[in-house]
Amino acid sequence: MKEMLPRITRAGVAAFSLGKPSRASRRLLLMKNDMRRSLLSLFFLAFVAKLSAQGGGSCNPTTGLAAPVPVCTPASPCTMPEPDLGVSVLTAPTQVPVCHTTKAGRPFFDDGSPNHSVDAQGVDRYACVFRPAGASRISPRPLIIFFHGGLGSASTIYNEMSLRSKAVGFDLTGDSLRSGFFLVSVQGRNLNFPTELSPQGPLHDFFYRDLKSPSSNPDVANADLLIDSFVAGGMVDRSRIYVMGWSNGGFFAQLYAIARHSTPTPGGNHVGAAAIYSSADPFNGVRKGESPSCQLNPYPKSVVPILLTSRACDYIACDDQQAQHLVYLGQVVPPGYIVTPWLSAAASLVGDPNVHWLLVRGDGPVVTSCTAPLLCPLITATMNHLDWPDGVGDGSGFDHEPTILGFLRDNPLSRTHILSPRR
Repeated sequence: MKEMLPRITRAGVAAFSLGKPSRASRRLLLMKNDMRRSLLSLFFLAFVAKLSAQGGGSCNPTTGLAAPVPVCTPASPCTMPEPDLGVSVLTAPTQVPVCHTTKAGRPFFDDGSPNHSVDAQGVDRYACVFRPAGASRISPRPLIIFFHGGLGSASTIYNEMSLRSKAVGFDLTGDSLRSGFFLVSVQGRNLNFPTELSPQGPLHDFFYRDLKSPSSNPDVANADLLIDSFVAGGMVDRSRIYVMGWSNGGFFAQLYAIARHSTPTPGGNHVGAAAIYSSADPFNGVRKGESPSCQLNPYPKSVVPILLTSRACDYIACDDQQAQHLVYLGQVVPPGYIVTPWLSAAASLVGDPNVHWLLVRGDGPVVTSCTAPLLCPLITATMNHLDWPDGVGDGSGFDHEPTILGFLRDNPLSRTHILSPRR
């Protein structure tokens, strides 16, 4: 979706809240946003100075940012929120998600009021939750934690993908008597992101990389709490705890899976595998030319299974040549926003032999190579980024969710992980 992406991608905010417009309408919105970008860049230097004053701007090779990304509050409001959020100033740290379908053309589901908790910083945290029928202590079910794209919403699972439909009966265990899975869609906090065009709104912080357990990154700690609280209820299969994410949520989900595959949550639980859409390197720098760099050195080690699905022409560029072409067309490509270098880094720097790549074309079919740069205009790359690969958003009929979920099913935790002592 949009994660910390430059604002041109915000044309697709409707894709995550009010319902995605037609491709023609989105094209016009993208053009309008393209005109805004030159104005937004004028605010960048002032923003960096402000961010540094808030303590979130300095970098080190151990945690990336030296402190968590600043949250929007009454005392420190976000004064340039995305226009599509419908407000001129963001003063609330979070928004309450709507946990039911609001978009025409998608199956109607209503999961009631969101799950609510208060984190260590006193911030209200929300998540939309589906609980499968039949789950019990003697028939536990898998758990998927989903992280929406930047400036999106937990309601993404109802309006922009088919995951909520499959949560009812998809076999994620290999045991037809235990079909269905818990689905928890996390609402991001309203953050003042430190990337070049500084999006402000619901995001997940993958720039402050405290991977310890417990973690001082509020978003890592919140994911830990959600997993531990659902497991404590006795109806979750501890061998099948998974994370998924889209765009900004995909960056965060990869960071979290790498952090919690070998190191358990405070409650003693591990992530079995991750499935990501349209994301790349969660450990790279924040801005080009930053000194010192926020890129981790060394990268954390992990062997967690990860399935990265991306478009052959995508806003998160498929390869270096595509990225160079998109820059030529006017896109800002932040560090780490290219897929193939991340795949190489995952193998060489993370040491993970279990990262797999599912590459799909904008009109749906699986392909084996990136789209030639000249055939990947910026508007097409952006619209591809905004279409979850279930065959509905892109109108292709190619539903890749069964493959994505099948990857998770085929990668449960080992018995060693399940027997990890709880803290």
